[in-house]
Amino acid sequence: MHFFSSHISRLPSSVLRSWFAVRTKPRQEELARVQLEQQGFEVYLPLVNTRITHARKVSWQPRPFFSGYLFVHLSKEQQQWTTIRSTIGVLAPVCFGDFYPPLPDAAIELLQSRHDENGYINVDSKPASPFRPGDTVQVNDGSMKGLEGIFLEMRGQERAMVLLNWMQKGMRVETRTENLSIVT
Repeated sequence: MHFFSSHISRLPSSVLRSWFAVRTKPRQEELARVQLEQQGFEVYLPLVNTRITHARKVSWQPRPFFSGYLFVHLSKEQQQWTTIRSTIGVLAPVCFGDFYPPLPDAAIELLQSRHDENGYINVDSKPASPFRPGDTVQVNDGSMKGLEGIFLEMRGQERAMVLLNWMQKGMRVETRTENLSIVT
């Protein structure tokens, strides 16, 4: 089992780097990762633990989260596109003509924040919630201010689904969690 943090080549923090997407040959993401790392590149290959059923046998195997892609973290000096393109397992860096679009650091950080204890992307996790399903909550802001309801579930990082009792009818409403408080 490989962990992302154990495969990082260290560069001075003063070196400005960006993430770039690289297309790999079919089912050769791991081979491309190893080959790029052996050349000194910092590589991120997000994996998900996938349930495989074959001949009535079930097993769990790591699979790329983005089939056919991995990410490299490069400084301006490391952007050796010909070297990267000719690496075993690599098809080509993602580019549009002569432009190689960098990815926002936040996108990679978001993926890395979803790792479980084994280093896999956790696709089943729901955002942390300040409420439990069934909690009675009150809306504290906006057009529904003062209404009470039942917290149902999180909808993304900052939104919640609430069942409001309005005019003797249950009405499902999505609102920002910051607008809610527990009714005691």
